[in-house]
This record gives sequence, structure tokens and C-alpha cells, in this order.
Amino acid sequence: MTYLNFLLNIRFIKPILATILLLMMAISSLNIYIDSKLPDEEKIRDIELQVPLKIYTSDLKLIGEFGEKRRTALKFENIPQHYINAVLAAEDDSFFEHSGVSYSGLVRSFYRLLISGRIQGGGSTITMQVAGNYLTSRDVSLFRKIKDIFLAYRLERAYSKKEIFEFYVNRIFFGNRAYGIAAASEVYYGKSLNELNLAQWAMIAALPKAPSSINPIVNPNRAKLRRDWILQRMLDLKFIHIEQFNLAIEAPITATYHGLVSEVEAPYVSEAIRRLMIQEYGLGAYREGYEVYTSIDSSMQKAANFSISDGLEEYDRRHGFRKPKNLNNLFPSEFTELTLEGQLNYITQELKRDNDENFESTLDKVSEFLQKFTETRNRFPGVVLNTDSTLQVLVKNGGVVSVPWSERMDWARPFINENRRGAKPKGYKDLLLFGDLVWIQKEKVTGELFLTQIPDVQGSLVSIDPNNGSIKALVGGYDFFLSKFNRAEQSSPLLGSNFKPFLYASAFSEGYKASTLINDAPIIFEDEALEEKWRPRNASGKFYGPTRLREGLLQSRNLVSVRLLRDLGIEKAISYAQRFGFDKSRLPADLSLSLGTASLSPLKNAAAYSVFANGGKAIDPYFIEKIIDRNGNIVFQKNHMDLQQVIDPRVAFLITDILKEAAIRGTARRVSEIQRRDFAGKTGTTNDAESTWFTGYNNSLVTSVWVGFDQPRSLGNREFGSSVALPIWLSFIKEIIDKIPISNTVPPEGLSIIKIDKSTGKRPGIETKNQIFEYYLEEHPPD
Repeated sequence: MTYLNFLLNIRFIKPILATILLLMMAISSLNIYIDSKLPDEEKIRDIELQVPLKIYTSDLKLIGEFGEKRRTALKFENIPQHYINAVLAAEDDSFFEHSGVSYSGLVRSFYRLLISGRIQGGGSTITMQVAGNYLTSRDVSLFRKIKDIFLAYRLERAYSKKEIFEFYVNRIFFGNRAYGIAAASEVYYGKSLNELNLAQWAMIAALPKAPSSINPIVNPNRAKLRRDWILQRMLDLKFIHIEQFNLAIEAPITATYHGLVSEVEAPYVSEAIRRLMIQEYGLGAYREGYEVYTSIDSSMQKAANFSISDGLEEYDRRHGFRKPKNLNNLFPSEFTELTLEGQLNYITQELKRDNDENFESTLDKVSEFLQKFTETRNRFPGVVLNTDSTLQVLVKNGGVVSVPWSERMDWARPFINENRRGAKPKGYKDLLLFGDLVWIQKEKVTGELFLTQIPDVQGSLVSIDPNNGSIKALVGGYDFFLSKFNRAEQSSPLLGSNFKPFLYASAFSEGYKASTLINDAPIIFEDEALEEKWRPRNASGKFYGPTRLREGLLQSRNLVSVRLLRDLGIEKAISYAQRFGFDKSRLPADLSLSLGTASLSPLKNAAAYSVFANGGKAIDPYFIEKIIDRNGNIVFQKNHMDLQQVIDPRVAFLITDILKEAAIRGTARRVSEIQRRDFAGKTGTTNDAESTWFTGYNNSLVTSVWVGFDQPRSLGNREFGSSVALPIWLSFIKEIIDKIPISNTVPPEGLSIIKIDKSTGKRPGIETKNQIFEYYLEEHPPD
């Protein structure tokens, strides 16, 4: 029996030994494979602190900052013990005992995998987080988790516990672009870490779990819950006494943003420069401490921001309140069935729900949707809960605000189309439903809340020094944070009548005179380049008979322009327009060109008008004056070269003189409100008012304004360049008028001023009663 048992044991032991051997080989192979995929743990010392890219105005005010904020790394001995304990309580209370991996944490992660069917966060020690954040990757996957485990063991062999803790707290992300505890302390409290109190240390320790949603600035209610949970953990772990706990748990949330705040809002400018810097210097531009000094004038930029937003909002109010997007499908079904009181109680209970493993609320879908929107200009988004007596709105931090009805809502007649509005509303019930996404504005002075809306219409403004091309102000849309598309540079709307000065300049260069008569009368064209018979008409619907070219341009007569182009020749006009920077491919070779079917970006349009403003010279618009590296060395300096003469200075003067008169009694006559006679200006409106313009200038500043929709459609039958774009230009210029030198332009040589008959455009006879003076190129005197 003994021998038989021995044989039986041998028979069972061999498979067991074989299985153990195979398992050991598999683990060894897996270890070798994973080890080959792991980075060198010593590289963690090479992660440098970074200095962000900074962009300034010409008067040294901060426009923007790009890159992560990383402050001086703190040594373990200089980190307050209460903060160390708060981190341990929040993330890994056995950090100083384990070998890099928490097996109980891994078991919890595996359990959540079985329950949910997907890999989730959690279960990672501080050592594993250091490995994952800085040496592997930040994706959530099973293989990443395994790599973190293997690398954690290697980190524990290579570094002391204190060093690993330093790596963690000095480089972890705390939200608001702050990396490391030194940066976080400055950003949230404006103090160094050792100046904070227990409640504040616990608050900072709470941030790495969810820097966006558990953030005391964005969501103070949720941040406090997380902070208080950490304080409770510290008490349970005997890191603090009950007296300390009681004092800290009662402390209010005191965090506010103390980071570098832009002194001047110019996000479209800073984004354009950011792209240029990345193209030139690569991603190192974010961390190498470059400082970019621009041509932007801070006061002009501020005026441009206000003028665009105010002008677009004014247009938007004229056309009524649009039906909002509805989000009721994001709410739990049980929530929608509750009364308002029940909904408010539900929200309160949801905000109290918090535990370390699952920090999700059933209302998080709504909150996450609202987080997509940036609160700007004292406006914030919310979702309608109730419209009975007052408007009850759920906002992104989980709170509910009440907005009473007021007479200021008279503008909110329901939008029907661009030409019609509905009846004046009597209350919010006439406008809103449960679940509607709305915008609430807070009055700066009184703090009063009222319903508003984000304009659907868009616009841009560009202001340039025509003598060197330096851009003084640029706005690329209503709100950069709602739409980053830069309409000042990246769009090319049709110019409408804003193109006419280029056509008239072409004619004057070919011997036409400001006194040349063109018949303003009905005409029908059967142009082969056009799809059907074309019957151009004036905006007024009237016809004025024989018209001098000066009068045709300053009154923007369409029929005069069409006939002028036909007489001049399309090819000559196209060739001449290219001198101003027009792309030939964007100049249609048919008579519609006379009415502005050419397209140009607002920035290039301002540059084109600069040729008139500076006496006929082409400019190349630019933002950047100089770039300095982190050591103070100038790595780029704008080289101001002599400008190239592209048109006859006499023609430039003549066009400007006509447009100055247009600013007094023509389509741009509202310019006279600034009580300066040195400004010239031209409106522009395309067919159906899909695109509206105003460009105004003197010899010191050229400013072009465009207003329209991103997907072209009519602004309305009663909207023109003079009613939409010109008021924005006026608002801008009035704000900065004292900064703009008065032009004293002298007519260039070769230009004569001669008295003519106003009716015929010819030299006056003895019987002529209505005589005026007109400018002429000396080689082309009047008849």
C-alpha cells in the first residue's frame, strides 16, 4: 500500500509541478514583455518645471497665457504634516507601509470591473498614480493598470517613499492649469502652502480626484462634500483631534481664483499667436517661457470687445426671443414627475450624496452638459425647472436661482422669422418650458438677474494702422469661448457695396473722372455668366438719371456701378483689384462684381482700405512686434520695411475725398456723429442683407466691421450695413476718438481742383448757376 500510495502521489504531483512550472514561465514571459514596454523610472527626475507662453499688448498688459503652471518643487521636509496626512487620507493611507501596490484596492477595482463590465479608475496607490501620470499614460485600460503595477514596484526600489510622495504632490494636476501643490496653493488661495489652514489643506488634497467637477471655484457645494469626507477620514485615522475636526468642518469655502488673469480680453488674437508660436517653435513654446509682445492697443481692444458684443446683442433683441434647446431628456424620469418643491428637495439630496468610490449624481448629465459652456460677460447657463410666478433655473453647480419677471423683458417677443415677431409676452410661461436651456445675466451694479439669450448672429472687427500694418484691435466673433472660429481672419464673406471703392479707383486710373456722368436708370442684362436675366436695382428702389461718379459712390448707387463696370471692362477691374490684395479666384468675372460678389476676410478688407488711407501703399498686417525667450534674449523683432506703392496716390486721395463726403451726407452720414471731418467711410450690404459691412478710416487708423450669420441667411428686410455694422464702428470710434490723431491730408502733386457745372460735370458756362469744385488728375481735366 505504501508503494502504491507513492506511485499515486507521483502521478498527481507531476501535473501539479508541470502546471506550476508553466504558470511561472507565463508570469516570467509576461514580466519580460511588460518590462520591455515600461519606460525608465529614472526619467521621472527629468520632468522639468515649466514656464508658460505669455502674450502682451503693446502697452504691456497680459492678453493670454498658454501652458501648464508649474511652480518650484517642494521637498518633503517643507510640506506641512497636515497636508501630508490629508493626501494619505484621500488617496492612500497605507502608502508608507506597502511596497507600491494595494491589494485591497486592486480587489475593489476588480469587483467594479465585474459589476460594470468596464475598467474604471480607483484602486491605485500614490506610487501607481505617479507611474501612471508621468511614465505610462492616462488612458483607462487593463494593460495600463498592469504596467502601473509593475512600474510601481520598480519605483519603490529606485526611490524612497519621501521622494515618491514629492513626485506625486509636485506634479499632480489640481485644476485651473495648476500642477503641483505650490501652484495650487497660489492659484486657489493666493498664499504659500505653509500659510494655509487645515480646511484649506484638505480642500487642496480633494482636488486630484476630479479637478474639474470637485472644484471649489466651479462647484463649491460638491467640493465641500469631498473636503469634509477627507476631514472625517483624517479623524478616523487619528491624524487630527476632534477639536481640530470640528473647527475645520465648519470653515467656509474660501478658494478664489488667484492665477494670472488676462488684463485685456483678446482671445482671438492670443489663439492666432498661439498657433503661430507652435508652428515656429513646436510644443516647446508652451514651456520655454517665451514672451510675445504684440501691436494690440489695450484700450482699443477693450472698446472693440464692447462694441461687437453690444452691437450684436442690440440686433438680436430687435428680432425677438428664439425658442431654446430643450434638455428634459437628460433628467431622470422620477424627477420630471415631482412638484417644484419635490424637485428642489431632490436636488438637495443629490448634492449630499458622496462617497470615495462613486461620485456620480443622477443629475450629472445636466451638470455635465452645462459645464460645456463658459460663463462670460456676467452670463451663465441654466435649465428651466418652473415658470409659474418666477423663473426657477437649475445652474451648473447644482444650485437653483429665481428670476422674477420684469418690464425689461418686453423685447422678448417670440422670433418668427427675420422680419416678424410674435406678441409681447406677459410672463415666462409665454416663452419657456421645463428643460429649456437658457442664459441668465447678472446686472453688474444691482446684482439683478434677468433672462437673456446668446446672439445667433456673428460679427468681427479689425482695426489697423495703415502706415505700417500693425493690428491695433481684433475681435473674431461674439464670444471666443462659445465659438473659436475667427471670422476676422478665417472667413471670407461677400463684400457687397464695400467693394465699390476698388471699382471706382480702377476707373479713375483709366481716365474716368469724379465728374463723369453715368446714367442711373433701369437695365436688364442677359449675361452668359449669369444663370438668368439680371435686373439690378438701387436699395431705395428709385432711379436718379445721369449721375456723376462722385455722387454714385458716396450714395452707393448700384445702377451706376453696374454700368461703370460694363464700360470699364471686367478684366481691367479684376486686374486692378489684385493690387489691393484680392485673390483673382474670389473675383467673379461678371457684372455682379460691381455690386460686391467678391469675397474677402475682414482683416484683408481692412488692409485693402489701408491702401486708400496711406496714399496708395500696400501693407502686410501683423500682430507680433517681438518675441523674448526665458533668458531675456530677443529671438524675433519685426522689421519695418518701406511700403510698396501699388496705386497712384492721387487716385487714393480722390477715393478718400469722396468717402469723406459720404461720411457727411451719403450712406455713411452717421459718421458725422463723432464730429470729426477727417474720417472716410463706406457701407456694404449684399443681396438679401446676408452680409453687412462698414469700413471707416482716416490716415492713422482703418477699422472694418462685418456682421452676418456663419451659415449665410438674410439679416432682415430692414437691415443694412448702415443699421447693423456702422453702429458698431461708431461705438468703437467714439470710445477711442481721443487716441486717433486728426488727419491733415494735403492733395498730392499732379492733382488739380477745378470748378465745374454740378449738373453736367463739365466746365461751367456763363449761364451756369450751380457750380462746385472737383478734383482732377492733371492729365485728365474736365471737358
